[in-house]
Amino acid sequence: MARVPSDFTEEFDAKGDRFFAIAELLYSNPDHQYTQQELAERFDCSTTTISNHIGEMSEWLNRRDDQTTYTWDVDVHDPGHTETTMAVRRFYGDLWSLLKKHSRTGPGVFALFGFIMLLNSAVVFSLYAGFALGIFSESALPIRIYLSIAIGFLITGLIVTLCSPYMAWVSGLLWPRLPSGLFRRDN
Repeated sequence: MARVPSDFTEEFDAKGDRFFAIAELLYSNPDHQYTQQELAERFDCSTTTISNHIGEMSEWLNRRDDQTTYTWDVDVHDPGHTETTMAVRRFYGDLWSLLKKHSRTGPGVFALFGFIMLLNSAVVFSLYAGFALGIFSESALPIRIYLSIAIGFLITGLIVTLCSPYMAWVSGLLWPRLPSGLFRRDN
């Protein structure tokens, strides 16, 4: 279920739980028209209370003066756009955290480089397929070169990725046997 953005939450919290719940329901279902009676039954209150709350949030709703059905005004604030934007930001935030975490270790760097090479292989193979099937226009290079590059990236990416667990295994065997002050600077 969609969540109301934080800038609305502060305003709504000051007005009470029922106000927030009504706003959240309308925000989460922008394509559904609710009547005062439906909202009153759903939130166990009178239609007058619903009318008062709706009056306070009228800038966010689609409603005419004599109309008793309410929907969220997606022209003012579109929940779908908000959810999509938040999802993309979270994805790239998580990806950035993952890259920072794994780029600090030797095996992690091998895994990242291998993954990048595998992605490049997929992209170049897609180009090869596009030229081979005639989806793209003619290429200045022979299409076999795209296939060769894609296979090269694939094999190299697999080898580099497989070096990551091997390096972690070697490090696990080697580091406990090294003297503790071997890599420290002498002052």
